[in-house]
Amino acid sequence: MGEVTIELPIETARLVIRPLRLDDAEDLEQPEDWIREKIDRFERDGGMSLWAAVERESGRAAALAGLQWEQIDGRRELDLGCVVAPDARLRGYATEASAAVVQAAFAAGFERVTAMTGFDNAAALHVLGKLEFTPQGETTFEGRRYRLFVRDARDTREAPRASRAGAVRPPARS
Repeated sequence: MGEVTIELPIETARLVIRPLRLDDAEDLEQPEDWIREKIDRFERDGGMSLWAAVERESGRAAALAGLQWEQIDGRRELDLGCVVAPDARLRGYATEASAAVVQAAFAAGFERVTAMTGFDNAAALHVLGKLEFTPQGETTFEGRRYRLFVRDARDTREAPRASRAGAVRPPARS
């Protein structure tokens, strides 16, 4: 079987998630060299990296969201990442983009997604709770301690979906 990939763009009610471009750095208020590293990672790792989450209405990159291969506790993991531009925070973009990325990973055939966040990152902890990631303790990554979370495709739960207005609602039950 060949390498599993995630097709871009991923579309939500308010966002289009596509590969990063260097000119996204200004919208995202991130250094160009850091954006370049994510673009290089995309090319090197078969499309896995942080991607641009672009507002449909404005065409502006509002966040980075995606999946990166990381070595976590000696295991190769597909790790969820999301960074929202400072002027786009508190609009639900982290939840909307992260939910779409996780759903795309499972639809593509990946069986597990991890997420690491700082102990004091209340916004990320809130989003991971909404997406029903399970706490797995702590890990050290690149010399820093993080909380580690896992979401398994075999879980019977389904990640919340973003509604038309971008709010999160539970999936419809049959």
